[in-house]
Amino acid sequence: MDNNEHINTVQPAPPPTGALPSETAARKSFKGKVEYMGAGLLIYTCIFYGMFFADMFAHFIYYAIKTMGDQAEYTRLIKEYSENLLESAGGLIAGVLVGVLFLSLFFIKALPLKKIFASHRKMTFGKLVMLVCVLMCCQLPFLFFDEGVEWLLNQIGYSLQQAIESSQSGSTTISMFIYASFLGPIAEEIVYRGFVMHTFERAGCGKFCAILSSAILFGIMHANPTQSIFAIYVGVIFGYAAMEYGLIWSIALHIINNFLFGDVMTFIENKLPEPAGDILGYSVLGVMFAAGVAVFIVKRKHASSYVRENNPPAKHYGWIFSCISILAFVVMNIGFALLAFQDYKG
Repeated sequence: MDNNEHINTVQPAPPPTGALPSETAARKSFKGKVEYMGAGLLIYTCIFYGMFFADMFAHFIYYAIKTMGDQAEYTRLIKEYSENLLESAGGLIAGVLVGVLFLSLFFIKALPLKKIFASHRKMTFGKLVMLVCVLMCCQLPFLFFDEGVEWLLNQIGYSLQQAIESSQSGSTTISMFIYASFLGPIAEEIVYRGFVMHTFERAGCGKFCAILSSAILFGIMHANPTQSIFAIYVGVIFGYAAMEYGLIWSIALHIINNFLFGDVMTFIENKLPEPAGDILGYSVLGVMFAAGVAVFIVKRKHASSYVRENNPPAKHYGWIFSCISILAFVVMNIGFALLAFQDYKG
């Protein structure tokens, strides 16, 4: 008797009619979640800029009524307002408040605020100090990076000096102080480490992919050619804190960065004679740079294994940044960033 006579060969069942191959189905499901999130992010961004421009046009109308046909006075007021436009935060505050309210309703079923504010691992004082050191260690290198970029652009007739100064200067009005030090960080963390990063994670791209991709969008959102690169770096730190310890800790780090190392340090430096202020500023940044490098050295194995264990195949990045809504968000903000380039006047 043939030994193979009674062996039954089991063939896999054919997929149901109309079923997608597993890879195609996974990509479609993944991109569907990301497209939905990207649409919300686009609307949020439009609300933010819409409120900013609405506030600006309201000022124009107010000045027109106030001057009642006095063209010279109207021109003077418009010029004065335009020179201080970036320090008038009324529209920015309204934009983030209305925008976050919209996203809270947009994600009310998929990602309610209770979920994105959920606590994770316990934060300790030592871990917080290390994260602050890692966060701040890039400040000094980026000061030199900004100067290098500006010098290179000057050689071909362009300048980013105004954009660089805007990103490095402290607040000069109460409204901008409230926005830059507190409301802005809270809103940005809810949006980018809350709704955006959690959407990537829930879509199944892995922790590190979710952290890095949300950080890239966070950087692009700043629409400032040099500040955007810095924002991607700090976005990774904020993302790690939110992913491992909870959103409240990324908010805390963001406020520490903007309030303590932004407005408070700038205020103290400006109150001192210029040489003393420069010495203080560079000394603090130098200490933070050394401390951050030390943390990187001590924790290099942990960081390497974290990235390796939580990084998905490269295709997931392709899936994210080929989504129509994400591409539209990127193109829109790059367009705003290009407006920062000016002719170099020597």
